[in-house]
Amino acid sequence: MHEDNGLQDEFAGISRRTAMLGALAAGAVATSINPSFAAEAAIGDPGAQGIPADPAARAAIVRRMRYRTDAGTFMWWFRGRTYAQQGATLIPVCGLLFGSMIKLSPRADGGFDMVQYELGFRTDLETGKRLDKLRNPITGEMLEIKAFPVGPTKLAYAADNVPVVPATIGGSMFTYEHKPELFWTAGDMLFMQYQARSKVETAGKPDRIINDVGMIYGKLADALNPRVKSAPAWIQGTDVTDYARWLKMPEGSGTQTLRSIGAKVHRYADMPADWRAAVAEIDPKMAADPMGVFNRNEETYRG
Repeated sequence: MHEDNGLQDEFAGISRRTAMLGALAAGAVATSINPSFAAEAAIGDPGAQGIPADPAARAAIVRRMRYRTDAGTFMWWFRGRTYAQQGATLIPVCGLLFGSMIKLSPRADGGFDMVQYELGFRTDLETGKRLDKLRNPITGEMLEIKAFPVGPTKLAYAADNVPVVPATIGGSMFTYEHKPELFWTAGDMLFMQYQARSKVETAGKPDRIINDVGMIYGKLADALNPRVKSAPAWIQGTDVTDYARWLKMPEGSGTQTLRSIGAKVHRYADMPADWRAAVAEIDPKMAADPMGVFNRNEETYRG
């Protein structure tokens, strides 16, 4: 469902992040979707009892769980830890507290348009407080952290929920590769795995690969019910990427891994209190008028 501070490095999207979180779909350089990745047929998932095989029905489930089927706004929040990964060794770097605000408009062709605004914060591993400085646990260098938003980013999705991506997002070029969702059921719960890979190309900076794999889950009855426009849903996410540029890691020194949990909500007041407090601290205008962010000029992507 992820620059000077690396906050944007966590989105997928969609996520990213992606988000995440996965919800944000990155733009393509030459073609919108890598054919070798997107052409894979959806797997007939053993263990997905009660999930229809019809592609349109599955697309409706994805939209109900991850997005919404009608016009309106919704939000995803994510909370987790970023690790420096050297071989099989995971070294905690910092916490992540991330929020994604989304406005969705269905189209007559069965697809939909989205506007998305994301803002994340690095946090102390012990206290959870927002950081403005961080000591790199590998190099020992003290790094300055600034909170830069991503967006508002305008995205268009086809009827199968695959993005029709723009050439660039915030001045950076992306190649976005989407894999079909996988479904499992357990008792009264539905689990839906998403996977995406993005290549980020920013002028004057090294290319980055961002792998976003996550599990969105919720009540099976909600996911299958056409009267439910936006099903309550939760997420467990994993990003495996090249190091964020802001960490200033030596080339070839490893990769970066994020493990996170989160949820979809429909009111700003239901976003985590500590995330809202951090927003109020750095962007009082957003705190006073959260929906106003959809009308802002797009920020430059710094990932």
